[in-house]
Amino acid sequence: MLTKNKLKRVQILIPENQKEFLDSVAQSEDLSFSALVRIIFAQYQQNVLEQELAKTARSLYDEYETNQKLLAFTAIAGDDFA
Repeated sequence: MLTKNKLKRVQILIPENQKEFLDSVAQSEDLSFSALVRIIFAQYQQNVLEQELAKTARSLYDEYETNQKLLAFTAIAGDDFA
């Protein structure tokens, strides 16, 4: 997963209770602290990308529903061309 991307060292400051919590989770998952943080960041990144995709899809759907030129394709949208 991460072997494709070069790792970059960063330094962050977090509250002590968050560090303790993450240390505990990392230990229970048999991960290093850094590996756990990378997983958390990757999940957050995926969520952001999915939200952006959903927002774009909604805006395109609204355009499809209201644009008269695009409405012409509604008649064939369900056709099976196989």
